[in-house]
Amino acid sequence: MTEPDLTQRLCELFATALELDEVTPDTDFFVAGGHSLSALELSVAVEEAVGVRVRVRDIFDAASPELLAARLAGLTPGAVEPAEPAASRPRPAAALPGAEVAEATRWLWLERQRGNGGCDAYTVPCLLDGEGAVDVDRLAAALDGLARRHPALRTVFVEAQGEPRAVVTDDVPPLEVIDLRGHDQGDTRFDALVEERLAVPFDPSTGPLIRTTLFLRPDARWSLLLLADHLVCDGRSLEILATQLVAAYAEPAAVAPPEDRPAHRPSDQEAALDHWRRVLLPPPAPLPLPVRGPRTQRAAGSATGIAVREIGPDVLRQLTDLGRRHHAGPFVPLAAAVARTLVGITGSTDICLGTPVDRRARLGANDAVGFHVATVPLRLQVRDEASADDLVDQVAQRTVDAVDHSGVAFDTLVAALAPPRSPGRMPFFDVWVALYPRIDTGPCLPGGIALRGGPIPQRVGMFELSFQFVEHADGMRLWLQYDTERYAADTAERMARRLVDEVARLLRDPAEPGAEAALTHRAFSGFRFDA
Repeated sequence: MTEPDLTQRLCELFATALELDEVTPDTDFFVAGGHSLSALELSVAVEEAVGVRVRVRDIFDAASPELLAARLAGLTPGAVEPAEPAASRPRPAAALPGAEVAEATRWLWLERQRGNGGCDAYTVPCLLDGEGAVDVDRLAAALDGLARRHPALRTVFVEAQGEPRAVVTDDVPPLEVIDLRGHDQGDTRFDALVEERLAVPFDPSTGPLIRTTLFLRPDARWSLLLLADHLVCDGRSLEILATQLVAAYAEPAAVAPPEDRPAHRPSDQEAALDHWRRVLLPPPAPLPLPVRGPRTQRAAGSATGIAVREIGPDVLRQLTDLGRRHHAGPFVPLAAAVARTLVGITGSTDICLGTPVDRRARLGANDAVGFHVATVPLRLQVRDEASADDLVDQVAQRTVDAVDHSGVAFDTLVAALAPPRSPGRMPFFDVWVALYPRIDTGPCLPGGIALRGGPIPQRVGMFELSFQFVEHADGMRLWLQYDTERYAADTAERMARRLVDEVARLLRDPAEPGAEAALTHRAFSGFRFDA
């Protein structure tokens, strides 16, 4: 393929990834709305079209069709290899039930067996407000169809010889319907019923691992509560379910089975491990966070509180613009603000954050419901003299590299690098950061329905401290979820307030160094900093 032909083909692929009618050869992917995960999808599409290995790093460094064409023109076709089957563990003579699970799923299952987090910490909760006159029978039929299209929604996990096995059943979870119309305190009762359902854990061995409740509410309103076990559902799955549910409600035959695409991954897993060795060794020291006292063996997250702060639409718009300048989405400047917050709280400058990466594009599972994320560490050096722009750029670089090397399951990473383990702590990172986009299925068509909403907070968690950013119709909300046995409520409130201050400072003048605030505004003097 000549370079002009390659440029034109890349223009078409860029437009598809960005959901635009067309792009020009000089269109910057990130300025036009791309981010690291959509870049991952684009890299897979380019691989399939051109036949050479394409990383997210390539798109990050050559962000327009013409620049990427020049970068790829000298590469040898045929460098893309389909994913090889995962190395099988020795099988006994007797057949085991079900199927072997992916490494990421195995890690999650093992964390659960170890008791990390309460049982309901592994529930993925989503609350959606409905639009349109809902027909209960049509909605139940649409949900039934989705469960049959997505085997993950009918899967249970059994233990065989110390390992999890995935067994697909024929059981389709029923739709629960609760009619609150005419109830004198319908909204209060609604909130209480949602909380009751959040508190009921799933049993992975018996299932079903998804529950759906339709609430018919006063004033012709209705809401849909989706609860799923993390073993069969991740954040992106919620958006897939909402979108396909609206389509199936309108026309049951409109939703096809999940797209069956070949999976791609680096053939050399050792090269990915070498990357993580360079980044994570020697391991980062535990952060001296303001916990109430020495940690114990008890797993974090068994009981949590939540400090909430609002981030308005103007601030979110500015964060998005700042991210685009550094070839990223809003997650990158938000993670930078979290890093600065932790520097100010602890005095440490070696900050390592944990975050999820959606690997659907690499796994050939773009439209599949299931657990398709990897846990990756983002290790940052937050220097006093660094400007906000420098820090955001560093976070963007680390995020790109983490996405490109996310094929190593977290437990494999821990086993290979063997960091020291402290009681009640995650290896490598103390703090979790995640961004959840708002779910919006679009306008309600005649005779149909629409769904809008997103994840809702849990009262238990997998981590002792997590910064969760959730987009909504009027901007974004921070949920700072903290372990109530390790952190006082006023400590968490100060951390949340400081985060908002750091976001404002990041946006105020991103080219200016910002060390002075970390030195002069210590929010936690007087608290016990015990590692």
